[in-house]
Amino acid sequence: MKKTKRIRLFICLVLTIILNGACFPIGILAEDQTEQGPLTPVIVFSTDVVYTGNPQVLAAVNPAPDGPELDFERIEITYKGILSNGEAYPLSTIPPSESGTYMVFAAYRGDENYQKIDNQKEIKIKPIELKTSQFFTEKPITKIYDGNTSVPEVALKGLGNSGVVDADKNKVAFNYRTANFLFKDVKPATANLVILKEITIAGNKAKNYIIVDENQGTKPLSSIDISLVAGILPKPVEVFLVGQDKVYDGTPNLHDYKLTVNKTDLIRGEDLGAFGAENFYPYYGDVNTQQKDVGNYYVWATGGFYLSGINGTNSDNYTIYSQTIISKSKYAITPASVTVIPNYVSKIQGEADPALTYTVWQDDSGDGFVKGLYGNDVMYGALEREAGEAVGTYDVLLGSLNSSNYRIRLADNADKFEIIKKEDVVAVYGGNDYSNGGNSVVEKEEESPVPYMGIALLLLLLIAGAIFFGKNRLTKMD
Repeated sequence: MKKTKRIRLFICLVLTIILNGACFPIGILAEDQTEQGPLTPVIVFSTDVVYTGNPQVLAAVNPAPDGPELDFERIEITYKGILSNGEAYPLSTIPPSESGTYMVFAAYRGDENYQKIDNQKEIKIKPIELKTSQFFTEKPITKIYDGNTSVPEVALKGLGNSGVVDADKNKVAFNYRTANFLFKDVKPATANLVILKEITIAGNKAKNYIIVDENQGTKPLSSIDISLVAGILPKPVEVFLVGQDKVYDGTPNLHDYKLTVNKTDLIRGEDLGAFGAENFYPYYGDVNTQQKDVGNYYVWATGGFYLSGINGTNSDNYTIYSQTIISKSKYAITPASVTVIPNYVSKIQGEADPALTYTVWQDDSGDGFVKGLYGNDVMYGALEREAGEAVGTYDVLLGSLNSSNYRIRLADNADKFEIIKKEDVVAVYGGNDYSNGGNSVVEKEEESPVPYMGIALLLLLLIAGAIFFGKNRLTKMD
């Protein structure tokens, strides 16, 4: 039995040897069919590269210098590695695009011109370094003064970095732990900044980037503090203009006023005052027209006033809503009081009445009476006298004399008009003053030379008569 088993084993060994001998010539023939040429292809590997957002070919198989072209189908380049986020990159012929560490395999399977060759190398696709100076926001970082250094979230809208590739703009975000201004005031001693504490990168493409501080040369792996140029804007406050009634003075100017600040616009614990400067001229009227006449008006002012801090409040942190301010209420310009004193006027019986003239005096001027009206003001209408044409004196009446800006009082008007007999014309001539048609400026009338010429003529006649009669008398005596 054992002998039979040994015989079988021997037969199997012999058959194996025979089969190998039979196949050997076939292998030789096969080798002859893929006989390799004398040239060696050149394998070129890339150095470490930086992430671009696109697939990156990290190796190439090139023909020998002055050699024939390679058979593209015999070139084999494959990649395998670990991404920056820790995930595996399985063996693939597709060039990688994500940052990470890759083993790159390159080979050529040989042909009649080139030998078979293969090689491999570890190559890194490094994350893009985002500089702290490259951060930006959608709009300049600002806020209205609120008494603290906090940064509203809306002020940091669109936080980004110019180093992020375009394809990743919507796939990368930046988070931070806190955001604060360096200074709370509008005008600090040095430029204001916003400090973002522990800023980190988030998003699907976050691992392809890293933040570096180019000033310190540090390259943190996770977070860093950055600073951005920022500013705080003054807080608008409302200023109220408080006026008062006044007596007409020929101008639209508001002389007595008070400026107050709306306290509800101020930060709690702060206080401001508003004051008029030398060029502050509040007036009655409306925004475009100044009114000087009697009536009821709002009072206005445009420019010429300023804010001043009280109890340590920094007035630079506030601004006035508008340089044009208006009162909340209307104020009255009331008529000015004037006294009209008629001038003495006379006429010869039977003649027409001359114009009744007068003098105007301002009342309540503060310095006694002042002659005339304000500015170029005039009176309208005319005085009248008591009716009658008999010889004698008459009182002068106010008549239709008027002006809307004045309250008129008639004084010393008794017996101011006289009708004189014709026989008395030499003794009296009517009127010393005259009216220029209602103007408040009363002019002195030149005295007529006629009465004086009559008197002189009469005296000359008397003297001539005396001489004549005296001479005749002397002649008779002789």
